Formats: sequence, C-alpha cells, structure tokens
Amino acid sequence: MEKELRKWETTMQADSALLDRLQRLNPEGYPATIKGDILALKVKSEKNPIVVCWSGEEICVERRQPKKPFMAWTMDLKQFKHLFFSGKIPPVLVAMNNDQKNVKAQADHHNGSLALSFMVMLQECMEGGTK
Repeated sequence: MEKELRKWETTMQADSALLDRLQRLNPEGYPATIKGDILALKVKSEKNPIVVCWSGEEICVERRQPKKPFMAWTMDLKQFKHLFFSGKIPPVLVAMNNDQKNVKAQADHHNGSLALSFMVMLQECMEGGTK
C-alpha cells in the first residue's frame, strides 16, 4: 500500500493542472485552497488514515491522524479495496452518495472539487485501477 501511496503523491505533484487549481485565488484575491489536510480516507481496520495535505507550495500524501480535514470519509477494508483495488471502479461520487453517513465535508465548491479529484486520481493510480 505504501508503494501505491507514493505513486499517488508523485502523480499529483507532477500534474500541472492540479497544481494550478491548488494555487488558484478566490474572487477576493486570497488562496482558494485551504492549507493543511484537505482529504482523509479512514479505513476502519487501519490505524492511520490516508491524508492529503497542501502546504501552500507542495502536496503530500501521508499515513497519520488528520488535523481538521476538509473532507473525511470512513469506510471498511472491503469497501476500500472495492473502490481502489478491484478494477471495477464505480464513480467516486456514486460511492460517496451511497455512503453519505460516513462522509463528512465542509461546504466549499473549490476544496470539495479538489478532494474529489484526489480520489479519482487515487482510483486511477492504485494497482488494479483504470490506467
């Protein structure tokens, strides 16, 4: 799993369109992307969640307890493997909609869109996912 997470981080760091979105300003001229933990994926059987963090300059993927993540999704190992390792990937939005009680998100279109983009990239990067 750590190998896949490094691949995910490398892919996100190399995506110029994603980096542009992360550095976008809001209408008032301030950064639209929050600094800190944007996404936390917690698998119930795992000690530490997968956390995507933005420092304002670099995006990182880590295994640790999140600090006030913008979006948090808790799932069991079977659901995680189905979403990210099965090769039979349902759209992330459909899976989130089917699991609403376990998805916590703040209301902000820009950061929410980024969190979804991260999960789509994870689906595409994970072994067994689409290429």
